[in-house]
Amino acid sequence: ELALPLLVNALTSLPGPILLVLDDYHVITNADVHQSMDYLLDHLPRTVQVAMAGRSDPPLALARLRANAELLEVRIGDLRLSPGEAMALLNGSLHLGLTAEQVRVLRERTEGWAAGLQLVGLSLRGREDRERYIASFAGDDRQIVDYLVAEVLDRQRPGVREFLLRTSIVQRLTGPLCDALVDGTDSARRLVELERANLFLVALDERRQWYRYHQLFGDLLRYELALTQPDDVAPLHHRASQWYLGQGLVAEAIAHALAAGDHGLAGGLIAASWLDFVNRGEFVTVEAWARALPGKMADSDARLCLARAWMLLVLGRPGEVEAEVSAAELEQLPGPLADGSSSVESSAALVRTSARVHLGDVGAAVHSAAIAVELEPDPAAASRPHVTNALGMTAFWSGARGEAQRAFAETVSAGQPAGLHAAVSYALGYLAMISAEHAELAEAGRLVSEARLLAGQHGLTEHWVTVMVDYAAGQLARARGDLPAAREAVGHGLNIARRGGLRLDIAYGLITLARIALDAGAAGEARELRARARRQLAACPDPGFLRDWVRAEDQADPGLRPAAADGADELSERELAVLRLLSSQLSLREIGNELYVSLNTIKTHTRNIYAKLRVGSRKQAVVRARELGVLRRSR
Repeated sequence: ELALPLLVNALTSLPGPILLVLDDYHVITNADVHQSMDYLLDHLPRTVQVAMAGRSDPPLALARLRANAELLEVRIGDLRLSPGEAMALLNGSLHLGLTAEQVRVLRERTEGWAAGLQLVGLSLRGREDRERYIASFAGDDRQIVDYLVAEVLDRQRPGVREFLLRTSIVQRLTGPLCDALVDGTDSARRLVELERANLFLVALDERRQWYRYHQLFGDLLRYELALTQPDDVAPLHHRASQWYLGQGLVAEAIAHALAAGDHGLAGGLIAASWLDFVNRGEFVTVEAWARALPGKMADSDARLCLARAWMLLVLGRPGEVEAEVSAAELEQLPGPLADGSSSVESSAALVRTSARVHLGDVGAAVHSAAIAVELEPDPAAASRPHVTNALGMTAFWSGARGEAQRAFAETVSAGQPAGLHAAVSYALGYLAMISAEHAELAEAGRLVSEARLLAGQHGLTEHWVTVMVDYAAGQLARARGDLPAAREAVGHGLNIARRGGLRLDIAYGLITLARIALDAGAAGEARELRARARRQLAACPDPGFLRDWVRAEDQADPGLRPAAADGADELSERELAVLRLLSSQLSLREIGNELYVSLNTIKTHTRNIYAKLRVGSRKQAVVRARELGVLRRSR
C-alpha cells in the first residue's frame, strides 16, 4: 500500500531508461507478491521496462497487457536454436566436428532445446560410435531429460559422478562445503575442473570461490540422487546444516536441518536465533520456519511458542498472541531465552503487555508489565529495554506522561549500545510525542529526526514501531501552521497503525486528524473522524486515557457530536475502500480488479454500503458520503 507508490516515484525520478529483470519468477508462490507486481506493472513510468523469466506463465493480468499491446512474449518456439545457432554450439563452442546432417538430426530431435543440445554435446565427447548414438537418440522432453542424465553421469568417472550427485543438495557450492559433503580435501580444485569441463557449473564471484549448478542440471542431479541413493539424502542435508552452522550461516543451517527432517535441530536453531532475524526485518523468513515445523513439536516447545507469539505481534495479529503465550506457560525451561528474558514467565509477561496494549486493554497491560518488572529486576539485563518499553507504553496510555518519559529514556540509553533498533525507534517516537504535547517543539523535532534516521537505516520506516514518530511529526507541522504536512504525516502513521492492528494508536491518530480538520475549517470531516475514533474505542476493553480525552474534545466542541448514527460509522475499512472507488468512473468489475477481489464480493460490499448510508444508488452513495465527510469533493 505504501512501499509500491514510493518505488514507482523513485523509478519516475531516474534520469534515463532502465530495464528491471526478474529471473526465476516461477518460484514465487505468495499471492501478495503477485498482487504487488500487478500494481507495479499498471503504474510503471514510461522510462521503465520489466523483463520477466520463468518456467510457467505468472498469475498476473496478462490478458489486459496483451489487449493494450504492452506485452512482448518470448516462448519456447522463440527460444529454440536455429540451425546456424545449433551448429555454432555443437561445432563451435563444443568443438565436436559434426556433419551438417548430424547437427540437423540432433536439433530436430531436441526441438532446438539449448540445454538438451548442450547435454548431447557432452555425451558425444570422446564417443567413437557417434553415428549409432545420434541415430538412437529420440523421445519427448521428459524422456530426453531422463536419457541424457544417465548418459552424462554414466560417462563421468565414478569419483566425478559421486561428487556431482552429493553436492547437488546445496544451492551454492564452495570448496570447504563440498569437502564436508564428499569426505574430501580437494573440492576447490575439482570445482575449477568441472567449470572448465562445462559441466553446467556457474561461477558466482570473480575469485572462483562460490559456484552454483545450472538450475536445470542441478534439478536433474537431485532427481538422480533421490532415485539411486535415497538413504543418503537426509544425511547429506544434515552435513550441510552442520557446516553452515559452523560458519555462522544460521538461515542455511536451518533450511538444511528442515530438509534433513531433523526438526529438533531446526527448532533449537529457530528458537535461538529468531530474534536476530526479526531485528533485521526478515519477518516472513521466521514465519516460514515456524510453519515448516510439525505443529505438535512447536506446541510443546515453550521457546517456539514464544517466538510465534512475538512474530504474531510483529506481523500485526495481536489477537492470536494469547493462545501461544498460554501454550508456552505449560512448559518449563531453565535459563535465559533468545529474546534476553530470564525465563518463560518474564518473556510471556512482556509479549502479553505489548499485545494487550495493541488490543486496547490498558488495565490488563499494566498488570502484565508489573509482572515483567518483578521477574526482570536487573537494570543491566539484556531484556531491560523491552521491560522499560513495557513500562513506558502502559504509563503513556494510562495518562502518566512523566513515568512514560523516564521509562522510554532508559530504553534509548540501554537499547542503543545493544543494537535494539526497533525498541529504540519505538521509544524515540513516544518521547517525541510527549515533547510535542508539552509544546517542547525543538526537543520534539530533534527526537523525530533521530528516530527517522534510525528507522531509515534499519528498514523500519513502514513498521508499527514508528507510528508515534509520524504522529509527533504531524503535531510539529500543525504547530507551525502547515496543515497539509500535518495531515500527511499523521495519515501515514495511521495507515501503519491499521496494518499493525494497534487499536489505541488508530484512535489516537483519528482524533489528531480530527483536530487538524477542525483547524482547516472542515467540521464535517472532523465529525466523521471523531465518530470513527469512538467506534475504535468501543472495541477496546480498556482504552486508558483516550475515552476521557474524546469526552473532553466533545465538551470543547459540542457541535461536533454526532446527533444520531449516520451510517458512516458502521462502514468497514474494506467498504470504505470500495466507496472511494465508487466515486470514480470504474465499473464494479474494474473496482474488483483494483482491490483484487471478485465481482460478487464487490456487489456484496456495494449493497452493504447502500444499506448503511440509506441510499438506493451509486450516485446517491457518493453524494451522501461527501455530505458526511467520508469522501472529499474532487477539485
